[in-house]
Amino acid sequence: MPRPLRYKNPELLDRLASNYVIGALRGKARKRFEAIMREDETVAQRVRQWEEKFQPLHENTAPVAPKTATWSAISARINDAPGQLMEKLLRKLSFYKYLSAAALSLALCIALYPALSGTEQPHPEQATLTPSVNYVAVMENTDEQAVMVVTVDKAARQLTLNIVEKPVIAQNATLQLWAVSRDDNTVSSLGTIELKGQTQRSLSQREWELIQSAEHLLVSKEKPGGSATGAPSAQLLAKGLCVKVAGWQS
Repeated sequence: MPRPLRYKNPELLDRLASNYVIGALRGKARKRFEAIMREDETVAQRVRQWEEKFQPLHENTAPVAPKTATWSAISARINDAPGQLMEKLLRKLSFYKYLSAAALSLALCIALYPALSGTEQPHPEQATLTPSVNYVAVMENTDEQAVMVVTVDKAARQLTLNIVEKPVIAQNATLQLWAVSRDDNTVSSLGTIELKGQTQRSLSQREWELIQSAEHLLVSKEKPGGSATGAPSAQLLAKGLCVKVAGWQS
């Protein structure tokens, strides 16, 4: 089966491959992409590349032990409908396993909420990714190693940056996050970030709009206090494709 012309667009293929790997490509769109992948080695290779990029994040994710009461609630629901609930939970968690322990904890709470409340989930073909994470950027260094993960929560208007591998920089240097527009490649600041395991900050309306329209996110090394020119320095530490993971249509 020949590959449709639109799948030959490198940017579209990159978005589809990354969404497929993180579990955001769902239902008929996922089945259609899998059919293309089986017939086209270029598509399959791009998917493998994204799997390799996410693997270090998966390996650095610490296990999160749920409370005893949580397991009891799960067991009760499973006994009512054997296997069905677990399948739903695994589907929901297929994406979150690549995030930090803190993000995974949040995902577990979201995924388990229907079990604890008795609310049924929609059929997997109709399900959409929970809106608690709307955008993800896996940030790679110049060696193409994943070193940071940025997640954005629209409802809370919050950005979370997890550092998987701390960059080696001077003690008084500043890290700054940038959004690169997919429309005109304009680079806009999203503020400075701390050099620690996890940073969370609220987003202004303008910053949220910058993320919505971003093709990539960048992290640069700047002088103390951040860039004085309004543009990133030549010392880029990480770059990642900004992927929408809720409601994206192929």
